[in-house]
Amino acid sequence: MPRLYSITDAGRRAYEGQSTKVPLECRRVLGLLGQETDPRDIQPRLGLSESGLGEILQELERTGLVKSVEAAPSTSDLDFTGSFNIAEIQAAQEEVRKQLDFTGKLKAEDLRAAQQKKK
Repeated sequence: MPRLYSITDAGRRAYEGQSTKVPLECRRVLGLLGQETDPRDIQPRLGLSESGLGEILQELERTGLVKSVEAAPSTSDLDFTGSFNIAEIQAAQEEVRKQLDFTGKLKAEDLRAAQQKKK
């Protein structure tokens, strides 16, 4: 599953300070990372191959200059080829409706009890 990358505080300091301890190519990557950046969004701007960018991101993550999280599945990752039972879905929907039924009578004593409980 794809990963999203975010620059850390240490990575931001390394980029802003243009630390020569961090190779130029790595600093270029750091400069393009925001919060939860998809590498496919920055790859064309860097002119790197997918594997080349992947290696740099792995190194930056290993050194604590970036962090990553697993990307949520996109609609292209979802599998709709299985089967489902419409009766089960309708039964679950009806159960939710019953739990959210506000058609009953509201009693003043119930409101007072709720207010007392809240205090």
